[in-house]
Amino acid sequence: MTASTTTTIRGVSYYSRPGARQADVFDIALSSDGITIQRPGRNEQHLSWERVSEWELEERSDCVLLILRGGSVTPLMVKGWTLEDLETVMREATASPEDTAVEDDPVDNGPPVVQPRAARRRSARRRSARRQPRRVWRVLATVALLGALATAVTVVLLQSAGVISWSFLGPVA
Repeated sequence: MTASTTTTIRGVSYYSRPGARQADVFDIALSSDGITIQRPGRNEQHLSWERVSEWELEERSDCVLLILRGGSVTPLMVKGWTLEDLETVMREATASPEDTAVEDDPVDNGPPVVQPRAARRRSARRRSARRQPRRVWRVLATVALLGALATAVTVVLLQSAGVISWSFLGPVA
């Protein structure tokens, strides 16, 4: 069973090119329900983990970059955190009840030890692998269109060289 704790990270901003514009600074609260974005003077926005197909972390010199992938890619700059600490919090927040295994210590008979079996990151890769057949159709359509174009160019070149005669079509006006 996962703990239903919430970790609030203060001073998060969207990652953008240096000098692009004033950074929009806000707080995020990570829980097993998802991410809650808290901006001063605005209503909270909630993003459930079902909408995040994959997350990754990248360490920078001045921050840790949290990249959320789903319908779009959202890079967030988290300052004041280490890569290891943020990864631990993300794994705990994204672990679903079926991703955890409870093991009892037969000698101690103490409380059960909860250990995550697989991170959501791995299951997200499986989900994105199911989306790949769409790309196959795009490739096949591109090859078919290029083949039709090559055939048309070949016919025009053979006609201009006199190899193909269109006289069987009848008189041309």
